[in-house]
Amino acid sequence: MKKSKNYSVFTFMSIMEIFQIINVKNHYLIKSCLVISLVTVTTWITKILRKNNKIKQNDNAQQFISEKITSIPLIIITGCDTGLGYSIVMRYLKGNYINENQKNGKIHDLLFFSNESLIVPNRIAIVAFCLNLNSPGAKCLHQLSLNNNNIQLFVRQLDLTDTDSIKTGVNFINDLLQQNIDITGSHNKTFCLKYELHALVNNAARMVMAEYEWQTSKMIRQQFEVNILGPLMLTGMLLPIFRKDKSRVINVISHCAYLPLPGVSLYGATKAAVRAWTMGSRVELESHGIKMITFSPGSFYLHSSIMNGEQRMIDYKDMCDNMNKEQLAYYGAYMQAYQNYLSTIDPYINPPEVTIPSTNKIYCLMDNALWAVKPKAEYNVPEPWRYRIYFAIAWTLSSLGLHYFKDKVVRRFVATPQFHNISSQVKNVK
Repeated sequence: MKKSKNYSVFTFMSIMEIFQIINVKNHYLIKSCLVISLVTVTTWITKILRKNNKIKQNDNAQQFISEKITSIPLIIITGCDTGLGYSIVMRYLKGNYINENQKNGKIHDLLFFSNESLIVPNRIAIVAFCLNLNSPGAKCLHQLSLNNNNIQLFVRQLDLTDTDSIKTGVNFINDLLQQNIDITGSHNKTFCLKYELHALVNNAARMVMAEYEWQTSKMIRQQFEVNILGPLMLTGMLLPIFRKDKSRVINVISHCAYLPLPGVSLYGATKAAVRAWTMGSRVELESHGIKMITFSPGSFYLHSSIMNGEQRMIDYKDMCDNMNKEQLAYYGAYMQAYQNYLSTIDPYINPPEVTIPSTNKIYCLMDNALWAVKPKAEYNVPEPWRYRIYFAIAWTLSSLGLHYFKDKVVRRFVATPQFHNISSQVKNVK
């Protein structure tokens, strides 16, 4: 501050000398204008110098904090084979989050996040849970993590339908939190740090796009185990650590949790259950310092394996194999038309290891959910305008009790083939 004050005095004296050189006699109006200009310029220069000085002080403080930090925040993310989980981890590995946070910080936070500050440490540890360690996504993450100094990544297998797999994952996290990490800072000083559990992102999901009656008991069970029962168990086992480290849990939901859609009614039921669990437990756990957050990522299905055509064909075969003769005769042609319609999407779905575009607002919102000092309870990535219009109409009709018309709107929005009872049509012709 002393330096900036000296600059201000020097600037003021220089301008005064110019003022004396001009030596305008009896022109009070001109003198007044010059004085006002003098004060304005001096104030402006002083503000700039103070701002620069403050930035330097903040940088020094940040460097001091980075060197004296006693723990490394640990983030756990499930479902990192593809889609959202894979994209988040890949973005941290590439270091893109630092530049984007600096670029969008002030204005975006002021408009959308009540100017909550983001504290993103230089060193982060991530446990990326994948269903299949031999998947392209898991292999790519592991390979990129080998030469990364700031992000310590641990790629591990996790099957949320298997209790033993969940216990193994929790044991690995517990062992990780007990480790001492030697970090070499500036001046070749070595610091002994520990991991601190910062956040759990329950992201893994299973979705079967088919009508409820077609789905086998295995498919129904898998969706509930992966989407709600597994996250419940994983989160519950980690709660003692969450209480100690004052962590946050980010549960990824879907717009189907707000507006259930035909063809994904069971998937929507699981996401509605996740939302209800998060909202209720938020009140229970807030007094213990645990933040429960819902995160609706919007539409990015072209970058997710949740719409994988290969898995859909496997599901379709299993459904046909488990139907009786009456169901096959009743639904056969309709099921085939349904699958043919969904297959038209396959050419547009990106390979599993392709990330979500960096311009997607999903990243800015996830950064705030992860790192805001006071995160919001709910984050909703804006949906396309088509969805927003249909949702508004459907919600209005439902609130007015006009469910018949609301269902018509929903059917039009989904745009899947409609069922026609072929057997009854044949009987009518006879």
